[in-house]
Amino acid sequence: MGRIWVRGKGVKQKLDFLTSNSLDKLRSGKVQYNLLINEKGGVKDDVTIYMIEEDEYFLCVNSANRQKVVDWLSSWDTPVEDWTFQSVQIALQGKEAEAKIKKFFEVNGLKRYNFVRLGDVIVSRTGYTGEDGFEIYAPTDVGKEIFAELIKEVMPCGLGARDVLRIEAGLPLYGHEISEDISPFSANLDRFVSKDKEFIGKKAMLEKEVKRKLFGLEMLEKGVPREGYEIYCNGKAIGVVSSGTFSPTNKKGIALCFVDIEHRLEGKEVYISIRGKFHRAKLRSYPFV
Repeated sequence: MGRIWVRGKGVKQKLDFLTSNSLDKLRSGKVQYNLLINEKGGVKDDVTIYMIEEDEYFLCVNSANRQKVVDWLSSWDTPVEDWTFQSVQIALQGKEAEAKIKKFFEVNGLKRYNFVRLGDVIVSRTGYTGEDGFEIYAPTDVGKEIFAELIKEVMPCGLGARDVLRIEAGLPLYGHEISEDISPFSANLDRFVSKDKEFIGKKAMLEKEVKRKLFGLEMLEKGVPREGYEIYCNGKAIGVVSSGTFSPTNKKGIALCFVDIEHRLEGKEVYISIRGKFHRAKLRSYPFV
């Protein structure tokens, strides 16, 4: 992930104009999920914004979009400091996360989407797995020490495991369920779009017709749905998989998919084309667990 500081007089107003969620909801010590919007109402990136104080914010952005976000903010004369290569991020997730992290940091009473700043280290009760958990942001040397101590008691895992968890939880991933060409309304992100404030691309976003919306799919027979696989009903393509995996929890293939609005019905049986063969599946709401 990319890690960016935005500091300076008036930065709140600039950030608020470039994002869809209202920064007026934020207070010092709180974290907000937000969307950086382009002129056409699409999404430059989905980010978490940490409010340090009125004129100081910390942004966690997608790695692939880091430079794009830095350039975009800079083009609006927003003071940006890219901290990515001088820092690390560690995500400690799961039901035992609180017990483990308490051995290193004082987090008693820390609520979901809140954070504490301990010197140069930020510890937030956030994550991207659908589980309870914490994220730690620290200078590289400090982060290495924290990680070395954590893995004495906690098994490390990679992005593959995280991706299974986020699909099971129904969480969107940039480049799959979110992009510069996908409306937040198509991705069911309406709750992160303020009705009360003006922001860049808002008019275009509201005017764009939404023909397909994000929904869930689970296999009724063997097979794993993958990105790009088409979904059929009565011989007609009605949707496409945006993210798919085998769910160890459900012991079947599951997917997030964009489906024609009129076919977005709970339990509707469909077929999915996997390597040229049709396999039975059904549409359903998410999360899957």
